[in-house]
Amino acid sequence: MTEQQSQAPAGFPRWGSLALPAGLLWGALIGVLIGMFFGNLLIGAAIGAGLGIGIGLVVFAAGVVSASGRH
Repeated sequence: MTEQQSQAPAGFPRWGSLALPAGLLWGALIGVLIGMFFGNLLIGAAIGAGLGIGIGLVVFAAGVVSASGRH
């Protein structure tokens, strides 16, 4: 076994599996803060959570690509 093969991490990356929940939480938090500025917390939280989920899906897809490139 070569040294490269022994150091290669196996499995799905942790950052990829945490992308969706982190995106939801951070998006909702940022949305609430922006909603406080504009005067409507619920709409701000909903829009922020939606954007956070979208960004989380992009990061999750990057994790899938990263994991599929490993042998």
